[in-house]
Amino acid sequence: MMKTVSAALLAALAGSTAMAQDLVPMTFQMSWKAQAEQGGYWLAAAEGYYEECGLDVTVRSGGPGIDTTQLLVTGAVEAILVSQNDGAMRMNQAGFASKAVMAGFQKLPTILLYHEEAGISEPADMAGKPIMLSQGNRQTFWPFMKDQWGLTDDQLRSYNGQIAVWMQNKDSIQQGIVTNEPFRIKEQAGFDPSFFLLADHGYDPYTSVVVVPQALIDGHPEQVQCLVSASVKGWTEFMADPEAGFAAVQAENPENSDELMAYSYGVMKDLGLVENEDTAAHGIGAMTDARWKAHFDALVEYGLFPAEFDYASAYTLEFLD
Repeated sequence: MMKTVSAALLAALAGSTAMAQDLVPMTFQMSWKAQAEQGGYWLAAAEGYYEECGLDVTVRSGGPGIDTTQLLVTGAVEAILVSQNDGAMRMNQAGFASKAVMAGFQKLPTILLYHEEAGISEPADMAGKPIMLSQGNRQTFWPFMKDQWGLTDDQLRSYNGQIAVWMQNKDSIQQGIVTNEPFRIKEQAGFDPSFFLLADHGYDPYTSVVVVPQALIDGHPEQVQCLVSASVKGWTEFMADPEAGFAAVQAENPENSDELMAYSYGVMKDLGLVENEDTAAHGIGAMTDARWKAHFDALVEYGLFPAEFDYASAYTLEFLD
């Protein structure tokens, strides 16, 4: 005999359906394929933290050929990660009003890999040696490198994201990410590479920066607040216990081995990439006016921005603690 469904249960089911229908869809575009370095965002999505405050967030993987800035400008997505806070400033400089609303990483994870055999003991020793950098980074930290260490444009070589060419040329230097390349080199070649962490030598932007259009801030600040608060909650839990974040990352991108993610997480903790004195005071994702101004002043010094540019148009602290 068919069981009778109670009126209370029907009402509850109807209420949950209505709640699900009320969620606002949002696409949050990552700057690269799913990896431990994005763990807080994937954890927040997997645990339903965006839904708790009213958003149905799709965290979307990035990869080669995906231009997150173009996706935001054209309205294809509502939020993106940019590698450095320079990206938010460039969007505003180009006429697209947008703002950085939190910084996932407090310290830039970019490194310059070199071989022990190259006779390099300090950054200035890279002078005269081939340096493989991406096109994008020739417009970010390369002017800093030239200014600080006497390097020249004729040292630049193409960068394809692989380590094979660097491995073959013992005199060469190549960009990398401290949470990834040293692990890959040790795994594939059996040795620990030497490197300089740019952030330890004076190049100090925010990175893994969340950017949204100004129109979204103006029209729906509660959605931006939800995105930031849930992301901060995800990162806070991830840094305390990464297992749920690891599972979410691997579900999206099975290429991440347990060993690689454990290594990446350990480096994030040991080097203070996500947590520092600012996050201790204000929570993960923190940004400060002083850090933004200091980095902008450096970009002006290296000829990357005009001094009259309104750098403060590119960020807001209103959604942070």
